[in-house]
Amino acid sequence: MADGPADVCVCVLFYGHDDYCFKLAQRVLNEPMRQLAEQNVEFRFGCNAVGDSTRQFVREQIARHFRQAVLIDSPHNMHKYPLMRRLFLAQPMTAPLTIWFDDDSCLAPDTEPDKWLPRLKKQLDCCSLAGSVYKTRLVGNQPDWIKAQPWYAGKEPQSYVQFVSGSWWAIRSSVLQQFDWPAQNFKHRGVDVMLGELCRQQDLAICHFRDGVWINANDAGLEAAASKRGNNENPIGFDYPNETDS
Repeated sequence: MADGPADVCVCVLFYGHDDYCFKLAQRVLNEPMRQLAEQNVEFRFGCNAVGDSTRQFVREQIARHFRQAVLIDSPHNMHKYPLMRRLFLAQPMTAPLTIWFDDDSCLAPDTEPDKWLPRLKKQLDCCSLAGSVYKTRLVGNQPDWIKAQPWYAGKEPQSYVQFVSGSWWAIRSSVLQQFDWPAQNFKHRGVDVMLGELCRQQDLAICHFRDGVWINANDAGLEAAASKRGNNENPIGFDYPNETDS
């Protein structure tokens, strides 16, 4: 990282112990990401139930290219959002922008970080949350769950929610801090959808940005084509008010 306070905090989540997960770790910590580390960027890495090969690789990369990176290494599956929360709270979040990578997302091999990052910053001058924008239908008791949230601002939940894919996104760090996001009880599925609804309730603009990023991608970089991993639970709010965690 360059000298001085960081402009951006980049967080990367590594998950799983097999060879496929090791290959994803190698892909996300690619040459463009290493070049990004030469700019005014801080890094935080979370290893969630990873194998020895992935753990060793991440530690070697930190030693060589990401020397001031925070590392949280959980030997058991904490689930995505508890580990995300730990990364965000590991030390004060002073960078004004936060970028999140699941390990199945990465900077494209031909991305030039010194040009890419200014474009992303410019986009976030006009919105609070940027990424690949989708729409999905609310299911189960999610409308009632939304109305029970501290960020609910009185707008009646709609049939569909516009949201940014949870595999890669960039956000103003102040949003995470103001709304204590992600909450302590969030676990794995559907949280990206509810961040979209939070933005609607709070009049925070969402914008479409996927320049230079492979998002939830297969080996060819095709978006939303990566293998599904992790728990296949009901999405957050589906079983409200009877769910104990989400």
